Amino acid sequence: MAKKVTTTDLRAPTQILAIADDFTGANDTGVALVEHGMVVCVRFDLTDCTRREGAGRALIYSTDSRALSAAEAAKSVTMAIEKALPTFTSHRWVFKKMDSTLRGNPGAETEAALIALDCPLAIVATAVPELGRVVIEGLCYVKGCLLTDTEFGTDPKTPVKTANVGMRFAEQTALRQHHVSLNALRANDFQTQLTALVDAGIRIVIVDSQTSEDLACLVRAAETLPFRPLLVGASGLSQALASHCLNEIKTSPPFEVRRPAPVLAVVGSMSEAAAGQIAFALQHRSAELINIDVLTLFTDRATELLTPLSMQICSAIEKGRHCIVSTCQNTDQRQYVAQFCQQNQISRLQMGNSIATFIGQLIQYVFQTIKTQPSGVYLSGGDIALAVARALGAKGFEIKGQIAGCVPWGYLQESQIECLPVMTKAGGFGHENTLLEVLRFFEEKLSD
Repeated sequence: MAKKVTTTDLRAPTQILAIADDFTGANDTGVALVEHGMVVCVRFDLTDCTRREGAGRALIYSTDSRALSAAEAAKSVTMAIEKALPTFTSHRWVFKKMDSTLRGNPGAETEAALIALDCPLAIVATAVPELGRVVIEGLCYVKGCLLTDTEFGTDPKTPVKTANVGMRFAEQTALRQHHVSLNALRANDFQTQLTALVDAGIRIVIVDSQTSEDLACLVRAAETLPFRPLLVGASGLSQALASHCLNEIKTSPPFEVRRPAPVLAVVGSMSEAAAGQIAFALQHRSAELINIDVLTLFTDRATELLTPLSMQICSAIEKGRHCIVSTCQNTDQRQYVAQFCQQNQISRLQMGNSIATFIGQLIQYVFQTIKTQPSGVYLSGGDIALAVARALGAKGFEIKGQIAGCVPWGYLQESQIECLPVMTKAGGFGHENTLLEVLRFFEEKLSD
């Protein structure tokens, strides 16, 4: 079983290893750590993961496993931990980032992480209270609606069929689990309850959480155990971990906009939130919208679209206009995805990968031909963000801070655009004005 550590060990300088199932989720995890003074690097592969991580450093690895089979996802997590763990001391925390709306392979990936770490217990809390995502009586709610009654229940690539967190885990793991209610979490003896659950052989503890203080309480209790449990959750839990273990929040220096140029925004999410953010931005700013009908990418003329689309993007940027490249579809088209895949004998995963690959190639071609580079690049949607990063040759992403409330920014390491600030955002995150705030940020920087 896991090596026990003393109270002194638990208070040693913090190191964090985080494993995320997609790129934007990895970045969301890293933002809280950066804000508390850590140096954070997100890696797409671990082939060069040999440097020992020092105190105050965090390594986040994106397995890109959300849409894989449970077995493949588990294998990816195992490989990531086995490769990265030797670069850390025994004083590290391990955080398994999962989607707050239960998409992906949470059960399989949590079990794989427990085995790879030889750890007795995983504590699961998926809430992100500031975004209206909470867990009450074991059920996940998004802004007051049961998860399965939201668009995430019909996600084009990874639909979710249950809002019950425990049932979602049980779909992929037979490890013994226990549900902790809000009352139990907020009781004075919660730490004692955790110890009793470990002694009883419980391997996965799923905790209700409605506020940031609930998540903070969970982290405090986790630290009292005679070993460091695996923490499993979304950005709300990583924020609680950062607040508890690290220094007070530090203000990250804003990047410098070096030239008067507009933003290139690539919105590859089909979420209603992403579509609403585009519409709101266009109501308040003059920007060029290039809307790509993703169904045309599965025709014989798909490759012929690269040149005219890239010319449109370059023309907009070179004229000094913000350019928004979008794959957002209306509700009818979202519902048509399953039928389209069946008719064309492809899986949702294959469809998503094909779209992401095309967008990556398109943006790569833009930067090979454009005469005046944009002042920054905004990537919305995890699959699209990773595809663009890889197409541009990036090996990783160094997170520097956050703008517009929920948009991490940093630099794509070893890429064609490593000197340009890049912003990423999960498709379903943010408020109506998020994209507008990003555009406004650059406009204000340019007017300084």
